[in-house]
Amino acid sequence: MNPAINVQQLVPAWQSLQSLAPVHHIDSAADYEQAITLLNSLLDIVRDDTTHPLYSLVAVIGDLIEAYEIDQEPFA
Repeated sequence: MNPAINVQQLVPAWQSLQSLAPVHHIDSAADYEQAITLLNSLLDIVRDDTTHPLYSLVAVIGDLIEAYEIDQEPFA
């Protein structure tokens, strides 16, 4: 069972994360470049250490980048 989401705590936590690392849907080439820069910075620290506390953030940013790249591919 999932615990109820405490929005009163979630909003400031999300805003705090956003001020440190711009994690959001990629809507433009500028967003994409920003996400690539963030991912590369994180990979410099995390590398392939699946036990690193930021590993899941690397995965989330990677997923956002992948979704954008798939969306931008021209249809064959």
